[in-house]
Amino acid sequence: MKKTEVHKLLGDKTTMLEEMINASPSCLKVIDVRGRLLHMNTRGLNLIEAKDIDSVILADVYSIVHEDHRDNFIKFNEKICSGEKGTLIFEIIGLEGTKRWMESYASPYPLDNGELAHIAITNDITQKINFQKELENKEKLIHESSKLASLGKLAGGIAHEINNPLTIISGKAQQLYKKINEEDIDPLFFQQSIEKIDDTVKRISKIILGLRTFSHKGHELEMTIISLGDVIEETLDLCMEKFKSKGTEVRINLDENIMIKGCKIQLSQVFINLLNNSFDEIQDNQQPWIEIKAQKLRGEVHITVTDSGDGIPKENQENLMAPFYTTKEVGEGTGLGLSISMGIIKSHQGLFYYNPQSDNTQFVISLPLASSLKKAS
Repeated sequence: MKKTEVHKLLGDKTTMLEEMINASPSCLKVIDVRGRLLHMNTRGLNLIEAKDIDSVILADVYSIVHEDHRDNFIKFNEKICSGEKGTLIFEIIGLEGTKRWMESYASPYPLDNGELAHIAITNDITQKINFQKELENKEKLIHESSKLASLGKLAGGIAHEINNPLTIISGKAQQLYKKINEEDIDPLFFQQSIEKIDDTVKRISKIILGLRTFSHKGHELEMTIISLGDVIEETLDLCMEKFKSKGTEVRINLDENIMIKGCKIQLSQVFINLLNNSFDEIQDNQQPWIEIKAQKLRGEVHITVTDSGDGIPKENQENLMAPFYTTKEVGEGTGLGLSISMGIIKSHQGLFYYNPQSDNTQFVISLPLASSLKKAS
């Protein structure tokens, strides 16, 4: 009864259509505007795990589309049945519970009752989607590995960052203890000492917070409106004592109130990587220095990270941003830092490049200001 009804809708084209679709290695199907299955070839029946066409003819196709994709599929079917063409990637759950990713190329198909139906060539792309997911997971692992490697290089400096404030706290505590034993209670001295201890504890807390923030996983990344000054300040909290201990001067020159839309964790990683690279390269300089400069220019912030080095040799500049390219000794670098940094800045709609025109070693970052992004949207 159902099959006869469908044959009436498809008209004299039925025989030709059946011969064509049953010879195809792809799923070919016809669906009406209400989402009912009018026809499907053998390949399609295998994909949805149906034993034959009689068992699913006029069945609700929407019911086998994964609930996360169902609304999109319904809109897509309505679009095709209104006369448009289109492509859709979606997930289905077969009649026996197997999940598959499908890619469908659809066009309108006239029925004998005057309605338009949805005819489509659909391919199983589950392996392709799984492969893409596997690549994404590997990229995330590489990203995390590079981030931890950058932080690991600062481990020696972190000891200075924590030990110096602890020394201050210990010294102040001993002074207070001595004053109490001598019964020399000077309220102003006690107040100033307590304030110094409190400020130093806050500094240690900032360092620990910076470390915790830097170690967050990829799924915790979030794009928000942030202060560039805060990003740079919190990054420097992780390494300033290391630079001081080696006599490396750090210069900061920022326009006030630079607000950008970005992920603080990722941008910190970019600056950590550039600071690490600079620190490694300029240790033999008599007066090593690093300068971070940022200024607003026509809806963007132009950031330069410059050090006292003499620049990168021309023969190394071409491959500078290539993954796994490094001029360091084996075991000294992953060759991923600059490549990942460029990817991070690109994801922030910005530019990242080495400036060969500078007299010193200089990298440039351009990012849109938050106000420009609001206007653009």
